[in-house]
Amino acid sequence: MRTLALITALVVPALLVAAPVPKEDKKVKDEDGILGTWKIDKFDNGGGPGAPPQAEIDKIRFVFEKDGKFKIAGGPNGEEMIGSFKLDPAVKVKTLDLTMTPSGGGDKAETMLGLYELDGDTLKLCIGEGPKQPRPEELKPDGKRVAVVTFTRVKEEKKDDKKDK
Repeated sequence: MRTLALITALVVPALLVAAPVPKEDKKVKDEDGILGTWKIDKFDNGGGPGAPPQAEIDKIRFVFEKDGKFKIAGGPNGEEMIGSFKLDPAVKVKTLDLTMTPSGGGDKAETMLGLYELDGDTLKLCIGEGPKQPRPEELKPDGKRVAVVTFTRVKEEKKDDKKDK
């Protein structure tokens, strides 16, 4: 019995010291990874009607902020829309809800239901056209009411880089 206690006293601490320390999960949470400014790389509505002209697409920027707020800048006539967003990364196909005030003003907020995929500096949003549409079931356009928009993160220019130019 004494031998067993002695072995336990010597071996268990050695195992604890030798056990690998779990690495911190370096994967960024979606709530943090989505933050920042995004530009549209690709707009795919599956060949359906209503695709905005490329010149308009190139001007649009989505800005996601830490407090769950977002804005869309560079819309038609330079208008800016503001709203809030909510992510659910825990479900099998990740969901996103965008709630915004209609561009004409007013106090009636409208929510658009969508799906998203976030991979580093690439963000894909799949959203039905209009606030009364049901959430898409998969991350692909249907040629009728669902579009997939692929964004890339806009890298912030360093102040030193601007001075050199």
